[in-house]
Amino acid sequence: MNQDKKIALLIDAENISRNYRKTIMTELAKYGTTTYRRIYGDFTSKTISWTSEDMLKYSLTPIQQYSNTSHNNKNAGKNSSDITLVIDAMDILYSGNVEGFCIVSSDSDFTKLASRLREAGMLVIGMGEEKTPLAFRKSCEKFILLDVLNKSNDKKQSQDKKKDADKKTDKADKKVDKNEKSDKQHDKTKKTTKKSKGASAEDNLTAEQIEDKIEKQAEQISEDVEEKPDNATTVMPFDSITQLIKTEILPELANEDGWASLADIGNWLYKLYSDFDSRNYGFNKLSELFKSCDDFEVKPQSNGDSNVIYYLIRQK
Repeated sequence: MNQDKKIALLIDAENISRNYRKTIMTELAKYGTTTYRRIYGDFTSKTISWTSEDMLKYSLTPIQQYSNTSHNNKNAGKNSSDITLVIDAMDILYSGNVEGFCIVSSDSDFTKLASRLREAGMLVIGMGEEKTPLAFRKSCEKFILLDVLNKSNDKKQSQDKKKDADKKTDKADKKVDKNEKSDKQHDKTKKTTKKSKGASAEDNLTAEQIEDKIEKQAEQISEDVEEKPDNATTVMPFDSITQLIKTEILPELANEDGWASLADIGNWLYKLYSDFDSRNYGFNKLSELFKSCDDFEVKPQSNGDSNVIYYLIRQK
């Protein structure tokens, strides 16, 4: 990823919810600087969730596109916005001011545009929901599943909240224990302390129950994602990924001892599957994902005098 790349951000507001606005900007910052920030749609329509506050906060230029045909045509306004986005993308391409594009939509209509931009040597990043057709995903060099990523982030936040609650509980318990020891010589005080301890424990239990409920909800969301049918519009099962590594990738990259660079394997997977992302499987890093897999061994390796740690992987 080149942080110096100039990227044009083009958002299909009639297809993507504002709920992903923070995720879009955070993810795109990893690939470069957004010099164009445009969002397309009929903003007089109540079906669009994006607000003027969103435009101001994220410096988005709204491109208003009214429907040019009969209102009886359900997709009239939508098609007008799509065509406007495509025309702007080609104008920006020929201006020579950018090195990449980010197209935010789950619409397969942008498949040809993404392919054309890649033919011109542009970095093409796609962002959309899990329902995005495979054709559009494959036409992008990198495709990010916004809804899967948001669910993963929500689960992590609930886990962090539970950890914080556990720490507070432990701290409260230690404080109660300390008070108990200091008041052992006074029976009345001791009883009061025990009573307070019981109330405190009850309060803490209630807090834990709340956190447990949040965690279970997040886990249920994650399970719902995993239980979706295995087809072209869902995340590829990790079992299929591991089988590919065993049969195709490791034989090509592994040394005599069977070890291969995890970074090289990751790059290979990214090229084969534009929507591959360790976070789709609940892990922030590629190394964490493969450490959780029983089929492989993962070990760190230092790069000489550098502090950078590389990971090697081989089949068990």
